Amino acid sequence: MNISDRNRRTFTECDARTLSAADDVADPPVESRAWARLADAMSRVLYTFERGDPVGPEPCAPVGRGPVEAAIELRARTREIHTGVLGHGEAVRRSFRVLDSLLSGGAWHRRGEALIALSLAAGQARHLGNRLSNLPHSASLRPTALAAALATALADSARALDTAQALLRETAAPDGSAPRGAIPGTDAFAATAAAVRLATCLEDDVRAEVVDASGVDLSRLDAVDPGLLAGVIWSRTTVWPTCIAQLLRARSDRVANGVYQVRWVYGTRDG
Repeated sequence: MNISDRNRRTFTECDARTLSAADDVADPPVESRAWARLADAMSRVLYTFERGDPVGPEPCAPVGRGPVEAAIELRARTREIHTGVLGHGEAVRRSFRVLDSLLSGGAWHRRGEALIALSLAAGQARHLGNRLSNLPHSASLRPTALAAALATALADSARALDTAQALLRETAAPDGSAPRGAIPGTDAFAATAAAVRLATCLEDDVRAEVVDASGVDLSRLDAVDPGLLAGVIWSRTTVWPTCIAQLLRARSDRVANGVYQVRWVYGTRDG
């Protein structure tokens, strides 16, 4: 039932679909139903927290461009990580809900579900930590410090989830039906709560940094989400992608002669 680190890359629907091959000695009919329930629950969490709006524009990911593009990319990445951390929080809660049902007399295959859910949540934490190591450089020191603290919190969450898995295996009854004693989730919940707070602060700090796109040609940002451009300062000589130029002009306020700033609108920042 143990999932290797290689197979628990992240919390994805693909992982859930492949779980049916994880245990060669499982009772096929019972395990098949268990996998189906687990995949369904995980897919709902994934859809809500990991992917967001499936029909919305993909955030841009400009590589090797100027400081304005890098700042916009940083906004996109920190938003994605924040969303992923929220999804991780839901994954952790899901894992311990399965554990609670097992301790209250759930069917024996719930132990397998608990091990899988804990393993995937731990893998998700590690995946998010790896993504933090690839963030573009920030103009401010605080986001860098927040990213480092967030990586530590995610690593703590992964370790706590690994410990819960180990305890579940060690304390299970000989028939694998239930653990002999509670599996504490205090450390995992504390680390996850810290990660959520830090991810929120990280995104807020990055969004608060002034981005001055005056005179910059941004026409290649054809896939950028306009919400990422809230607060950006621009001028008459700024070149926007054709697909969003009219929208950004309508969303901007004049702050000086020939200088404008994209307004914060509902959904682009707290409040």
